[in-house]
Amino acid sequence: MANGFKMSPKELALLDQMQRLRYSQGLITTSLSILRQSREAQDEMLLYMYEKHPTEKKFVERLAAICAIDPEMRKKNS
Repeated sequence: MANGFKMSPKELALLDQMQRLRYSQGLITTSLSILRQSREAQDEMLLYMYEKHPTEKKFVERLAAICAIDPEMRKKNS
């Protein structure tokens, strides 16, 4: 990701998996920005993608659900 941020190995794995699933660049960029806030959310979404190979719609629904229940992400977005 050429936005000046150094990506962790887990973020690189997320990027790779989203590209393999042919997600749009906008979804990839936005998702990585959101997921950067929580390692637990990164773990959950990476596992979800490996196991389920979700469509973009299902991915967004799952990410929204995680954001709604993850107290660390809610705290950072307040």
